[in-house]
Amino acid sequence: MPGTVPPDPSPIEILTAVLSTLAASLPVAIGIAVAFLAVRDGPVAARIRTLAVPAAVVVAGGAVLQFCTARTPSPGQTAMFAAAVAGLVLLRWRPSPWLAAGTAVAGGLGALVPAMPSSLAGLPRALLTATHILGALIWVGGLIVLAAAGLLSRRDRGDVPAAHDWARTWERFSVLALWCVGAMIVSGAWLAWTHVGSPAQLLTTPYGRHLSVKLVLVGALLAAGAYNTRVLLPRIRAAQAGGDTRAAVRIAVHHFPGVVAAEAAVAVAILAVVPFLRGSARTQAGGPAAGPFDLAVFGCGAVLVALTAAALWAGTRVPTRTPGPPRTTEAVRSSAPGPATVPPGRGRTG
Repeated sequence: MPGTVPPDPSPIEILTAVLSTLAASLPVAIGIAVAFLAVRDGPVAARIRTLAVPAAVVVAGGAVLQFCTARTPSPGQTAMFAAAVAGLVLLRWRPSPWLAAGTAVAGGLGALVPAMPSSLAGLPRALLTATHILGALIWVGGLIVLAAAGLLSRRDRGDVPAAHDWARTWERFSVLALWCVGAMIVSGAWLAWTHVGSPAQLLTTPYGRHLSVKLVLVGALLAAGAYNTRVLLPRIRAAQAGGDTRAAVRIAVHHFPGVVAAEAAVAVAILAVVPFLRGSARTQAGGPAAGPFDLAVFGCGAVLVALTAAALWAGTRVPTRTPGPPRTTEAVRSSAPGPATVPPGRGRTG
């Protein structure tokens, strides 16, 4: 017999959930980008730091909105968000990688405090939930922060050094995002198994249909990420190796941010779907609850981890092509067809 279906979230609940995730993801992404992804004191790090104060406003606004609703944050969560706000404000005028890393840690802990278990029995689920949350924060926050910084950088001067910095940042974030996706696949598969008993429940229950929408959007992000890794990044490398600075600037500074901005919009849409994942497809379909976390489940999880790690390793192995010598302007001129010459004795006759 089908179980009861929880009511859909209200618009204010959806807005609160989205802002709460953004409030945690922005300090995490800004901190990681400044501390590890961008060149220290480079144009990308400087542009990202200009987003620190607006991000601090979003973090503070998300906390206030939670206080105004039923999702009142705990004292520990409030302290972490306050530390993240302070770190963002200081980071705007102090380009310290240690400060950036501390800001990222504060934002991440602010999101992970509600997932902490109250007993050892809930530790496996808490670890998987924390892994899923942290991977989402880095992935979604990185897309939003780098998209905003990239679009703003289109107006900056000094395109050649910026292109080199952006190419390095895009490449590093692509690898980081790929491993975050792997962590989310492993943790999300187990979390989905606890709520969905069969593939048919993805279509026959409200929970399953909302989860299906989320999976489709995630698939779109994965396709865009594959396009970045397999198409755009190799084009940037080829342009740099061939000395074509104009093409490198066009792809890294002007085209890449637009693609990532579209990905960021899809990521926000995913955040808006998450509040609809209420209850369980197993319960809504009238089926039994998920079984215990035994050795069989652990074995399946270990196989999934191994397969995911192998796929991620293969995904980061981009084939290298040995470029030929760059074609200089003189080489291009010498290879261009010149005016036709007439051999002696072959000229026009009267």
